Amino acid sequence: MKSVLKFLVKLIARIVIAPLAYPVRWLACVDGRHQIFQTGSQIVSLIPGMTGIYLRREYYKVTLGLRSDGFVIGFGTLLNQRGIEIGNDAYIGPYCNLGICAIEDDVLLGSGVDIVSGSQVHFFDRTDTPIRLQGGELRKVTVGRDTWIGNKAVVMEDVAEGSVVGAASVVTKTFEPSSIIAGTPAKFIRARGAQVEKTS
Repeated sequence: MKSVLKFLVKLIARIVIAPLAYPVRWLACVDGRHQIFQTGSQIVSLIPGMTGIYLRREYYKVTLGLRSDGFVIGFGTLLNQRGIEIGNDAYIGPYCNLGICAIEDDVLLGSGVDIVSGSQVHFFDRTDTPIRLQGGELRKVTVGRDTWIGNKAVVMEDVAEGSVVGAASVVTKTFEPSSIIAGTPAKFIRARGAQVEKTS
């Protein structure tokens, strides 16, 4: 009975969001700067409660072609690029801002996490040209399976699977899997599962 109810809720959410989601998907070929996609993302980000969670899930399954399920995208969270991937049972907290990235299965993102599309989004070396005109390079950042990223962290490089990133940290390089990292810039603290020595 529970599975039937969940199926019906998903179906209703898909029907409700379809008039927004399918045109956004169909217009991908003329949306080179992702402005149509971003407009849809802004609209669905403002739907509160469980209704918003179900509608956002179905919206992104349609617009991004996701086959995953059970993921949650919190209120006020913006996805800014087509090509974002979200795995099964991932949790993306409220007020996050995601550039192009791959969020793998069972990832937890706290509130206000920013995932930037790599560290070269804006070139800035020239002083004779405004930074906004110097271009940049977008790179897909991967957040590995079973990773927890704390509130207000900024992620510019891949985070290996099983890692924990401290709140308000800035990730500027990749560490080994199952690392606990924190700070600005983030530094290795210890490995997950390592025994913490008791002080006498």
